[in-house]
This record gives sequence, structure tokens and C-alpha cells, in this order.
Amino acid sequence: MNNIYIIRQIIVSIMASFVLIGAFFKNQLVGKIIISPFLICSIAIFFENLFLLFDKKKISNIFKYIFRVSLFVYIFGLLIYAIYYAILNKIYSLFIIIGIFIIGTIHFFKVAFFKKK
Repeated sequence: MNNIYIIRQIIVSIMASFVLIGAFFKNQLVGKIIISPFLICSIAIFFENLFLLFDKKKISNIFKYIFRVSLFVYIFGLLIYAIYYAILNKIYSLFIIIGIFIIGTIHFFKVAFFKKK
């Protein structure tokens, strides 16, 4: 049963990678910057599950770490842009939502990288 789930994730990540690669080459610089973390995440999920399928746990954990770093970089970049947008357009109430997401990101970062064993 577990292998079926892993194979399904491999198939989904391959399809997502193909779509993202196609979108990556059809866009300009800003589009490529936005698509890059998602592409890295889908490739990392593919290799993580591929190595899990072959029972290579240490290598799989490396790709899990790459996925987490890529996702964190994307969230961090999005929050920086949201702060820039709020200041530029003088929408200071947006800082409430940004603050909530910053708290969630800090929690995600602590759980993902500094988990107690």
C-alpha cells in the first residue's frame, strides 16, 4: 500500500515537472523566477519518492530537505514582496495578514529544520 502511494506521488511530480518546465521556457525573467521554486519542489519530491521506493532513506532525506528549503525560500520571497507592495501602495492593514503569515512561516521553519527527535 505504501509503494502505491509513493508511485502515485512520483507520477504526479513528473507531470507537474513537465508542466512547470514548459511554463518556465515560455515565460520571461519574472515568470521564471516565480516558477523556479515550484519546479525545484516538484523535482525534489520526485527524487525523494524515487529513493524511498528503492529504500534509500538517507538520500531521500536530502531531497526532502531540498524541498523544504525551496518552499521556505518561496514563502520568504513572497512575504518580502507583500511587505514591499504594502509599503509602496500604503496599504498598512495588509501588515496584519503578513504578520500572521510570518508567524506561520517561523513555525514551519522551526518544525521543518529544528525538529526534536
